[in-house]
Amino acid sequence: MRKAVVLGVLALAGTLASPAFADEFSGFRLGMTFNSDKLQGDFNFAPLADTARINTQRFGYGLFGGWALNRYLAFEGGFHSGNEFNQSVFPAYAAAFSVSPPLTDPVTPDSPPVMNVHNDIKSLQFSAVGSLWIGKKFSVFGRLGGMYWKAETSIGVGDADGPPAIRESANDTGFAPLGGIGVQTQLDGALLRLEYQYADLSDLTSSFSFSQDDNEYSSLALSIVWIL
Repeated sequence: MRKAVVLGVLALAGTLASPAFADEFSGFRLGMTFNSDKLQGDFNFAPLADTARINTQRFGYGLFGGWALNRYLAFEGGFHSGNEFNQSVFPAYAAAFSVSPPLTDPVTPDSPPVMNVHNDIKSLQFSAVGSLWIGKKFSVFGRLGGMYWKAETSIGVGDADGPPAIRESANDTGFAPLGGIGVQTQLDGALLRLEYQYADLSDLTSSFSFSQDDNEYSSLALSIVWIL
């Protein structure tokens, strides 16, 4: 029975790889993408025992490559990066700041103090892409895979009109499932895509005085794929 299953799998793989299943999309491919990335999460600052919601965007970009079995199934992987996710948090921070400085360093503000959060996230992404063609030039597709991410989160606390008086940072890495859905059209030797992607990064970073929890990453991506 086991031999029959193995022979059946090998026969199916051989059939799918045969010239009868090959088409103009088969083989290696290279692509580049430009993204509007969004990061949402709960930023916790221990000295204030308070939580603020992070909801910030950045310009992202990436390069990827892969191999397609045919016009319906491909495997892709690549690198994604972008600008930092930046946001000012705790708009009512001045009241707490005037009572007790957030860290051990005494700071005497001469203007309303601010806190800025910076997130720098890079990732390696791998996924399978399945396409459903509607005619010869247009299709919808789905993506299922994962992303290995590396993040650096830093905070800067100080006066609004001066450099940060307090700085602190933390680094973290992790793996998250990655999903996507989009539409694509065939160009001359290439594919043009518009896609929405989502990944749950969970807890991003943790340091002595701050953490960022329940993080969600989403992206609207415009990409072009060249069929080699």
